[in-house]
Amino acid sequence: MLRSSIHPHDLPLFSEDLDLLSQVLDKVCDERGLVRTTPEAERIGAVIIQLYRQGVKDGGKLADLAKTYL
Repeated sequence: MLRSSIHPHDLPLFSEDLDLLSQVLDKVCDERGLVRTTPEAERIGAVIIQLYRQGVKDGGKLADLAKTYL
């Protein structure tokens, strides 16, 4: 029997996923007074995506965890 290990980071992000991630990034950036095009905002976005791919699917938890990583 063949087994392939599919890791969460290998799965595609769908439009619903991207909508949630965008909302979370907007919230965190608004609270920090950041424009989304800044390097810091890009780092926050990367952290949010990483957390999401690790299984954190709740927007509030994503925002809270992203803030602790900064």
